Amino acid sequence: MTTAFNKILIPVDFSLNTETAVKKAIGFADPENAFIYLLHIIKPGTSAAHKYIAGVADEKLRQWKDTIEETAPGISVKADLLRGVSVQQAIVDATRVVGPDLIVIGKQDGRRNWFLRPGVSPDKIAEKTNCPVLTAKPGSIHSKTKIIVIPIRHFVPERKIDLAVLIAEKYRAQVHLLAIGGDNWKADGDLTSTFLQTYHQLREKLRHPIEYFSINSRNLARDTLEYADSIMADMILVNPAAESGISNFAGSRHISDFIARDSKLQVLDVVPYA
Repeated sequence: MTTAFNKILIPVDFSLNTETAVKKAIGFADPENAFIYLLHIIKPGTSAAHKYIAGVADEKLRQWKDTIEETAPGISVKADLLRGVSVQQAIVDATRVVGPDLIVIGKQDGRRNWFLRPGVSPDKIAEKTNCPVLTAKPGSIHSKTKIIVIPIRHFVPERKIDLAVLIAEKYRAQVHLLAIGGDNWKADGDLTSTFLQTYHQLREKLRHPIEYFSINSRNLARDTLEYADSIMADMILVNPAAESGISNFAGSRHISDFIARDSKLQVLDVVPYA
């Protein structure tokens, strides 16, 4: 069970993505006892141009390290430049070595240009590492998490509950449970039981009211996103793939690909407890 975000990994590309991820990470980190690991990946090479690029990247990593430690003196920072053909695999490999409590990814791409940039898949990283992965757009850079949405299916999401409590207590956020069923979810005894168990667990751990809503859904991730937009939520806690994948003509894409660049809505991919 995660009791605090003491160790956070941030893949950086030195764009607005990096500023977004760093600010979100500082906000979530324990201000007195946290460690942030900055990771930049470049392709292998030995040419003079490649060495120059590596040197520039090293300098930028050092600058970001200094900036974080000056902004948050209680947080220690390590910055690494790694070489790898696959950015996503490098993140996975580093996660297995560092053992973070959270990975934070800044992401500018909006729904109009997602197909031009393959990038990384937060849900696949979460699945391969068993580490929660937060994806944030630039619109969330200065916002605090005040409304959290948790979609509920046919099992009690213990890990999402633990993380929601951790975040809600830090920011005094309100939790919204979203029961998601088929054509007649009220007749589904298993879903009703799961929903009630989840509700009571949260009520025992949180001091403020919990909101709840139910929908009949044929596209779980898309309907969750629409509900979150309708209540101006700041965060969705989802299980990778099953709750974060939206299908279209090009296959399945991560839910964050359909969130506008200026949105404050963040997505936290959470693998269930085994």
